[in-house]
Amino acid sequence: MMSPLSATEKGVCFHVLVHQGKQDLEKALKSTLPSLSKIPGARIIVTRDQDRGDCKVVKQTLTELVGNRCDAPILYRVVCRELECWFLGDLSAIEKAFPRFNAARYAGKKEYRDVDKIMNADQVILDMIPQYKGRQYLPKLETASKISPHLSIDGNISTSFRHFVSGIKKMLT
Repeated sequence: MMSPLSATEKGVCFHVLVHQGKQDLEKALKSTLPSLSKIPGARIIVTRDQDRGDCKVVKQTLTELVGNRCDAPILYRVVCRELECWFLGDLSAIEKAFPRFNAARYAGKKEYRDVDKIMNADQVILDMIPQYKGRQYLPKLETASKISPHLSIDGNISTSFRHFVSGIKKMLT
């Protein structure tokens, strides 16, 4: 597990635990989650990439790993295919993070109308961003930290992202 991120935004305090892969997440669901869920007022959101798995099976696996170990309300969200699909759902966020990227070049193209179906979204983003030309692998943490602050809560076309936001809003009401 990497160092956590914490912040207070509009009166909501949140703490993000970043994991190094699915096995690290699954281990934390068994070990760390029970103690976190005892914090008064805690609400827990667990996200995981779908990759090539079946969404319902992935969600069921997460639910079974937690079992009855969680004392707080918990929301599971399976990111359709990969987290990077969420970035492709907001091309203007990529452009703000990487000014040499031209969002207009990709906007409206058929393959970007349903970004949740894009396979290997990390490779798609790697190929799109001029600053990454010549690299073989997308620096995922660097890319996420640059794009994420610019994501539009209401303007993202990723259905998976919109479900995630909707789930958070429901948890906060």
